[in-house]
Amino acid sequence: MTKPSEPPWREWRHVVKLDPDRPLADEVLAAIHRAGTDAVLLGGTQRITYEKVNALLGRLRRLAPDLPVWQEVSTEEAVVDGVDGYAVPVVLNAGNPRWLIGEHVRAVLRYRPFIDWSRVLVEGYLVLNPDCAVAELTQADTTLTVEQAAAYAVAGEALFSMPVIYLEYSGAYGNLATVKEICRLVEQAHLFYGGGIDSYEKAAEMGAHADTIIVGNALYGENWRAVLTDTVRAVKG
Repeated sequence: MTKPSEPPWREWRHVVKLDPDRPLADEVLAAIHRAGTDAVLLGGTQRITYEKVNALLGRLRRLAPDLPVWQEVSTEEAVVDGVDGYAVPVVLNAGNPRWLIGEHVRAVLRYRPFIDWSRVLVEGYLVLNPDCAVAELTQADTTLTVEQAAAYAVAGEALFSMPVIYLEYSGAYGNLATVKEICRLVEQAHLFYGGGIDSYEKAAEMGAHADTIIVGNALYGENWRAVLTDTVRAVKG
């Protein structure tokens, strides 16, 4: 019997996350391709439309034709064709149950006949920065202790069989103790970390615990080239 192949995200060490609502020069997109990142996630929280996602995807296909591009779905109206896969966030610590199951049911009702489930990744999100847009949108409880955050992660893995636990600090550098404890307790799920990675040192520190680091906001600053080069080197050598 042929053993099923591992999903591609299992091999990701470094991922770039791009917000379709934020402008980015062609020079940056071409550099992302050359830098050696493993994949690009297209995703954001505010003002995400089909037109914006599709336009960014088209530019990536032109400037980085060999780079895997996945869409992190934040609104059903913005789902596009032509990506390599879809990442679906389920916010484990959401205060509004709409972000645990409500929006997902709406999307399934709309797209069920067309969904290739082999290209869908469920992400168990833990939103841990109180000042980020996604925390406000989902009314996330960001006051969790290290033990409580770890319990959410274990529940996502063990109770709901989520293949990925995503620690989302969204622009702020995270609590290393929290990341370490979740890494220690989570046994099977793949651990994504995103937030505040803007240097070799931070990438190396979080990359020593998380399976995949996500670099996003720092690529919109003036030192984007150094951020890209250094963070890839920190986790991929």
